[in-house]
Amino acid sequence: MRHLALPFYCAVIVGLLLALLARAIYTGAASFLLPFAAGVVFFAWCGVRDLVRNWPAFRDETRQRAAERQRAPMLADDTQ
Repeated sequence: MRHLALPFYCAVIVGLLLALLARAIYTGAASFLLPFAAGVVFFAWCGVRDLVRNWPAFRDETRQRAAERQRAPMLADDTQ
C-alpha cells in the first residue's frame, strides 16, 4: 500500500484546502481565495500524477500478494 501513500496525502490536503476555500468564501476573505484555489489545483495535480505513475506497481503487488495467499493444492489421499 506504500505506493498510494502520497496520492492519499494529497487527497487529504485537497480536502482541507477545499474546506478552507469554502470558509474563505463564506466569510468574505477574498485575499485567501487565490492561494487556496492554487493549492487545490496543485495538490490535485500532484496526487493524480503520482496515482497514475504508481498504479501499475500497486496492481502488480496486489496480484502477487493474492497469488501468495492461494492455497497449495492438497495431495490426493489414496490410502483408502
